[in-house]
Amino acid sequence: MTLIRTMMERPLDPGYQAAADRREAEGLPRSTSLRAPRLVAATLAIGLVVGVAASNLRADDTPRKAARTDLTRQIETRRTEVDRLSVEAQRLQAEVTTLEAQQLGPSGSSVTRSRELAEVVGAVPLTGPGLVLTLDDAPDAADDGGSGDTGEQKRVLARDLQFVVNALWRAGAEAVSINGNRLTSVSTIRFAGSALVVSYRPLARPYVVTALGDPKELPAEFAEGAGASYLSTLHSTFGIRADSEVSRSLTVPAAVGLTTKYAEPMDTGASPTSGTTSDPEDGSS
Repeated sequence: MTLIRTMMERPLDPGYQAAADRREAEGLPRSTSLRAPRLVAATLAIGLVVGVAASNLRADDTPRKAARTDLTRQIETRRTEVDRLSVEAQRLQAEVTTLEAQQLGPSGSSVTRSRELAEVVGAVPLTGPGLVLTLDDAPDAADDGGSGDTGEQKRVLARDLQFVVNALWRAGAEAVSINGNRLTSVSTIRFAGSALVVSYRPLARPYVVTALGDPKELPAEFAEGAGASYLSTLHSTFGIRADSEVSRSLTVPAAVGLTTKYAEPMDTGASPTSGTTSDPEDGSS
């Protein structure tokens, strides 16, 4: 009670009381005011700076956001144009194949050979039975934000698709596509930043690998090979999802952008001078 009574009777510490008395004796205020002009000016300046910074951060029309929006729009426009041109290229390729068959005749070894080569190089779409593999990131891959070794290993990487595709070829696949992109001998599967791309075309999750082949031999050969073991390890160790399904009717599209880099004349076994030929200049045969 003594402490409480003392605090009530003498709320100001004796030292502070003596200082206040000295200031009063000198004709000064008993205490310094918090409303000094410099303090008020500094407070207003700090408040103004904080307010402007907050306004800039919350503003919808910042230069960075505008640039990002414009870049996104350009990407979508270019992607739409690429899809349109890809469809047009496939249409023209089918037209070339039809005209080629008409020029070579309705039947014969040349037509058969041309068709076989077109199927091998991916110039024509193919339909038939086969195997579908669906790969996707681990369910908690997004929680790691893709950062660090652990976050990266929980995602499907380019080398994973490369290994699986090579295993399918070894198992007897006749044609392979990933998310509708036909793979050929010159196709590439790689990373571009955080995106997977096939022949410079970005892929979206999940990654669907379609392989045409014998519906009995292809799944069995793949299951007994290194491909199935690799997928099992990805699932058990990192949680990457991998599902397989055998189907009687699958389609892989024709490849886009086929070009000839190297070509050599094929020896057909026939002599250039054998048979009857006509010279357009003198009409002799």
